[in-house]
Order: sequence, then structure tokens, then C-alpha cells
Amino acid sequence: MVTKTAIVIGGGIAGCSTAYALAKRGIKVTVIERNSAIASEASGNPLAMLYPRLSGDDASSEFALAAYQHSLALYRSLDLSFADFNSCGMLQLGFNARELARIKRVASHRYPGDILRYVSDTEASSIAGIKIEHDALYFPDAAWVNPQNLCRRLSQHAHICVRTSCRVTEIIRQQDQFKLFENGTLLAQAGIVIISNANHAQQLCPELPLHAQAVRGQVSLLDSTEASRALKTIVCSDGYFSPANVQKTTNQLHCLGATFSSEPMPSDQETDMAPNSKDHQENLRKLNDISPALYQSLHSSIAGGRVSLRCTSTDYWPLAGQLLDSMALKASPPRAGAPVDTLPWIKGLYMNIAHGSKGFTSAPLCGELLAALICNENLPIPAALAGWLNPNRFLLREMGLKRLAKIQH
Repeated sequence: MVTKTAIVIGGGIAGCSTAYALAKRGIKVTVIERNSAIASEASGNPLAMLYPRLSGDDASSEFALAAYQHSLALYRSLDLSFADFNSCGMLQLGFNARELARIKRVASHRYPGDILRYVSDTEASSIAGIKIEHDALYFPDAAWVNPQNLCRRLSQHAHICVRTSCRVTEIIRQQDQFKLFENGTLLAQAGIVIISNANHAQQLCPELPLHAQAVRGQVSLLDSTEASRALKTIVCSDGYFSPANVQKTTNQLHCLGATFSSEPMPSDQETDMAPNSKDHQENLRKLNDISPALYQSLHSSIAGGRVSLRCTSTDYWPLAGQLLDSMALKASPPRAGAPVDTLPWIKGLYMNIAHGSKGFTSAPLCGELLAALICNENLPIPAALAGWLNPNRFLLREMGLKRLAKIQH
């Protein structure tokens, strides 16, 4: 019998989509968010792009495609308004020799046309509504979504309760229940806990090496012009440029981004998280790779921006699955060929973090994976692929248990 109550720590896309996956199965979920509103940190950008980054037939591409298709189906099922979700399609440009080789390699695998197809610069221009100077991969169902409104919609399920302005500082397990505290004050208790608070997860698992780091990213908002409003699809070089769909009083804005640079956790969020001109210029460089004409007309049109700290792992795979008791594992190391069931799993304790810049594509599938594990259902992806997500993998690798690091429980 599955415990019918759960707590999700973190109200970003990972937390909200995990809570939704559990709630759909009849589990009553409390989402605990440290900020005054959900989707306030990395999940709070003006827009999020939904598309897969493929390289060929490797495991990473298999996961990216599965995540993309799952998230696309989920978002469509929510009946979001046109202002919050638009499956406008996307062009990934072969804007340099390396990217052209990659998109040709991907196209050679002959994916179904409703997933992607290779298009010439002429066809790309027709699809985009503006002149495109490079051949491209076209993903007809790729989309943009309003992150905050999506997270709100996911959390409005009847089985989900959201508590904001609560910071979990300690988790204590007593028999089959977890008690969550904020500086000694009991916040909530349940039989299932999912840690989905991104860069703050390590504080709750001090003994487990997560190898996750905060990565600063800045998006830029650009005032649109009559010519730029002709753009009909998302267009990508090493960054993305959206159609004009961020509303600002009398004008619509384009979303351009995003920078990707490692930064220490901010000591003063108001100061350290302010957009800066250097990163705006870096985003404009990406726009020049997409369309020199748009760059010329928009390079003086910066209307604002937003900075967030994404959470990414050192091997660029998310961390999603059940957690081990790391101290017990170290105290009694298993042999390399030990059955996975004999490891000291912490019953009811799971994690879903480290989605980097692709959270709105990858986090919902990881939430579905956790719900399947919790409810003892068939996994939504092959077991071998799920094994890449094992949140204990860095500890198990350090202990020489490489086979066990590739298995979910």
C-alpha cells in the first residue's frame, strides 16, 4: 500500500510537476516553497522554451526526446491559454561548421517528420517568416510556455496544497514518517518526501555528494519592431530568440538568451542577481548568429532582463530517484556485484533536481519517473535510461560501485 501523503520541497517546475504526477495518482501532496510564491527562482523567467537538444542515437538524445514528448503532451493536457503556451515550432540553425555537422547527423537518423526534419535556408525562411541564412532542423511542435503560470496551473490540482515562505532546514525520519523542520519548528510530516529545491538540496543531504552547482543565466528582453514581429517560430543558434510574445503595456517583447556561466551562490541576491550589460551583449551576439538583420535592428532595443541560478550536475544529467543512506553505505560497503535491493535505501525519500537550462523539458518526465517508482508502476522510460538519473551515482562511483550507480530502485 502506497503512503497517501507526500511532501515536495521546492515550488519550481521540478517540484510542481512531481507534485502533479503524484496528485494524479490520488496522493495528497504538500508543496513547501521557501519564497513567497512558487516559480520564483530559476523557474521564474518570462518564457521557457520546450525543445530537445539531440546529438545522435546516444542515451542523452534518447532521454532528451522522451522528456520533450512527455512535457509537450502534459502541457497540452492542461488547456493552458494561448498567452501561456504556444506550440509555434522551432528552428535549430546550422550556424557554424560544428552545428551544421550536428544537425545533419541528427537528420540522418530519419526521425518522423512530426518530430523533426531538415530544412534548407529557403524553407527555414518561409517557416520563420524572416530571412534565415542557414539550413536548420525544424521541430514543428516545439513550444514556449509562461513558467509561472504553468507552475500555478500544475499546483492547482485538488490533491495539492502549497505552503510558501517556509524554508525546510532539517528532515528527520521517525519510523515510517518524515518530519520537516524550519529552525526547530515542525512544518509538516508525511510518509514520502521529494527534495526538489535545486541548488539548496545539498544542505538537506550533507553526506551525499550531489556534484551539483549553481550556474548563472541571464535572459534579455527586447522591444519588438514591425519587422521583428513577423517572426513566427523560436530560432536557435547557441541561444534562443522567441517570437514577440512577452507583453509590456503597449508593446510586445522578444525573449533572448541565455548566458551560461558558473557563479558561486549569491550572498546578496538583490545585488548579485541584477542583470548586467556584459551578459546582454553576450545574448546579442547570439542574436547576430541567428539573424544579422535582426541584430542590426534590435541591438539597441534592450528593455530588461532577468537573472537566475540554474542547478546542473557535473555530468549534465538530472538527479532523480530514491536516495540511499550514505552514512550506512560507507559504514558497510557492499561488494560490487551486490543486488541493488540490499543497499540501504531510505524508504520514501526521493530527489528531482539538476535540470540545468532544460528544466521545463526534462523535469516533468523525472517527476513521472518518481511517481512510477513510488507507486510501483512500470517506468515511463527504459530502466537503463532511468539508471543514468540515479541521484546516488556520484557516491557509488566514488566507492567503485559503477554497476550499481546505473540502476534505479
